[in-house]
Amino acid sequence: MLGTGVNVVMFLELILAVYSAALVVNTDKKALKIVHTVFGIMWAVLALLNMFA
Repeated sequence: MLGTGVNVVMFLELILAVYSAALVVNTDKKALKIVHTVFGIMWAVLALLNMFA
């Protein structure tokens, strides 16, 4: 049961990382690009930590 929950969380974090990348591409303001980049990196790191930790 716990393994399934971790897989779901990892999958959702990867979706959020992709969504953040899409927001970086579609945003015009530099400040928002930086914010979305930081969030995208954060979601990707959290997903990797769930995979390997």
